[in-house]
Amino acid sequence: MLFLRRRIHCNIYINHIMRRYYCHNIDNMSKIRNIGILAHIDAGKTTTTERMLFYSGLINSMGEVHDGNTVTDYMDQERNRGITITSAAVTLPWKKHSINLVDTPGHIDFTMQVEQTLNILDGAVIVLDSSAGVEAQTLTVWRQTDRYMIPRIVYANKMDRSDASLPLCINLLKSKFNITPLQLQIPVRENNGRLIGLIDVIKKDILTWHGDNGQKVICTSIEENTKQWDALCKVREALIGDLADMDETIANIVLNSDDINNIDYSVLLSAIRRVCIAQKGVPLFCGSSYKNIGVQTLMDGIIDYLPSPNDCITLDPFKFFGTSMSARAFKIVHEKQKGPVTFLRIYTGTLEKGQKLYNASQSKSENINRVMIAYADDYKEVNNVQSGNIVAVTGLKNTVCGDLLSSSNNAVKNALTKLSKSKKMTQEESIEMLGIEMNIPDPVFFCSIEPPSQAYQLALDNALSQLHREDPSLRIQYDEETGQTILAGMGELHLEVIGERIKSEFKIDIDLSRPQISYKEGLMSEAKESHRLDLKIGSTMHSVYIVMSILKHETNKKLLSLDQSPDNASNTAAIYLNRLNIITSSAKASLAHGPKLGCPVINVRFILHWLEIGKGTSDTVISSAVNQCVQKLLKSANTILLEPIMNVEVVTDDDHSSAVLSDFGRRRGSIQDISTRSNYRVINALVPLSDLLGYSKDLRTFTSGTASFSMEFHSYQEVSAKDEGEAIKNITGFYPF
Repeated sequence: MLFLRRRIHCNIYINHIMRRYYCHNIDNMSKIRNIGILAHIDAGKTTTTERMLFYSGLINSMGEVHDGNTVTDYMDQERNRGITITSAAVTLPWKKHSINLVDTPGHIDFTMQVEQTLNILDGAVIVLDSSAGVEAQTLTVWRQTDRYMIPRIVYANKMDRSDASLPLCINLLKSKFNITPLQLQIPVRENNGRLIGLIDVIKKDILTWHGDNGQKVICTSIEENTKQWDALCKVREALIGDLADMDETIANIVLNSDDINNIDYSVLLSAIRRVCIAQKGVPLFCGSSYKNIGVQTLMDGIIDYLPSPNDCITLDPFKFFGTSMSARAFKIVHEKQKGPVTFLRIYTGTLEKGQKLYNASQSKSENINRVMIAYADDYKEVNNVQSGNIVAVTGLKNTVCGDLLSSSNNAVKNALTKLSKSKKMTQEESIEMLGIEMNIPDPVFFCSIEPPSQAYQLALDNALSQLHREDPSLRIQYDEETGQTILAGMGELHLEVIGERIKSEFKIDIDLSRPQISYKEGLMSEAKESHRLDLKIGSTMHSVYIVMSILKHETNKKLLSLDQSPDNASNTAAIYLNRLNIITSSAKASLAHGPKLGCPVINVRFILHWLEIGKGTSDTVISSAVNQCVQKLLKSANTILLEPIMNVEVVTDDDHSSAVLSDFGRRRGSIQDISTRSNYRVINALVPLSDLLGYSKDLRTFTSGTASFSMEFHSYQEVSAKDEGEAIKNITGFYPF
């Protein structure tokens, strides 16, 4: 009841603040920051976000993760488990700027939520647990931000802990990522080690936080010839030296200056911003969000150093849309009253209430109803939103995460044509550059899902359809042999949360089977086959003759390529684009069931050597011919069984490290690295996923609850002849004879 009262009161207060703020909607894109909060699980992302909302004035009291009353963790499963499951978008004002902030999950099972978010961000804040430094999921999100070329700043959180170490964070950032951290703050502690403030390296001040919730920040000058002054000068000189190596303006000032410590604050700020946006260095902040120290300066850093939409180089392809509206869908939630709410990042033009949109990814048109500014699970309706912003809309029934939307089909065609000419690339390369097609990771776990009775089957199908729109990494398929619905996801927790949501949100008492490993099949050798299909339907003769090869996948090679040899080039060059798309999609679909055990076939590609299609032949017959040819190829090439291998990181004390190592040996693990972090051992190993079922409980047992672990998918590897019998039992339910 107390939480409900707080929530109602917060919503009234939020609406008042948002009316006051959005009545003068920020149209200047230089005043907008679209950022994400990324980190390893339990590094303090949600706590930091809650403080940002409080200090910006959007809420009048702060919730806590352990109390289950934070704004961005609004789902029941998030509140019960104390983790972030789905990304949450919040728009907040700060110093005459608008920060569109997305809080993302830290658990590897929900990495698709991070992937969808990164696709639309201009900048990112990487949160570290300063007692642990760079952890397993930190490596994952850093690689993801690298792939999208997103400038970032680092926030070393939990500096109030006795084992917190800023030098540890700096050294790990250098060694793990080969980057130059730009230290902008120094923690200030009392003699007993308690964190009381921060030294601002740029302004040469000591910052201390006062008030019940750290609302008031007091700046005090540092006296010269003190330990604090010496520490400041040492860090400042190192900072300016690093900047001089990366920025020409600072290099010239250093060369012509007698005392580099007198370089003006504004000059250093501009240089750090240039270096950050160019991704040559990473500004490093520190603090303790839980103790309300350092969050306001982090927000200042977001404004000062991270790019606006005008500064973001990843937006260049969208400039070819001109004044036409272009946007990308990156998140979908289903509200009982509003229906599906789709979150869009607007790149160009203006989005109007009731506007008709063209979905370039699906070649469909849809109408939007309401346009809203998002505040986690609360919304403020507006008439229009300018480019550069993040917005939530209702009315889109077919759009899924990752789809590219525009004002019209002609706008998309014109943009692709201009982009192709400007960059001197093919239309397919232009489509890839705009990101019209989204890369979705393969699931590693699956289970069967059944309703309590046949009367609930339709309701279950609708629920799964909604959940799939929200989370494309969730795969749903119907097994015709067993009559079961198969659910595939990124991990045991992923499937468990989906099951809980179906029970709590859709009121269906479903039955989930025990999660099983998603095995794959790989190619043993290459093969080339021809296939002819002649089929008479009514009075029309349908005929297809096709010659294809199957090979092992190569980096930067497409699933289907055309034979360009002198004997075949004239034939393959004459294939229409729509028929080529049919052949590609049919070949991809044919890989769903391999010849060995019916598992999906991965890491293969095809070459189309020859194609003859009779007059009047339907697309269905072409698709069937491709399917039959692919099956012949797979049988000729033979396949091997592949199992998912996970990269596991265990943090434990010295007393239990030998037990962890011995246990990995029993689980077919391969030790990759053993390092020291503060007083703990960090063990990295590659372990087959089939040997990690129930690992959390086992690890807790033989380390007396002192160890923690995280894991992420590494690769698929061949199952040895010795272990193939166990793998076949996992797939079929019985040992092979």
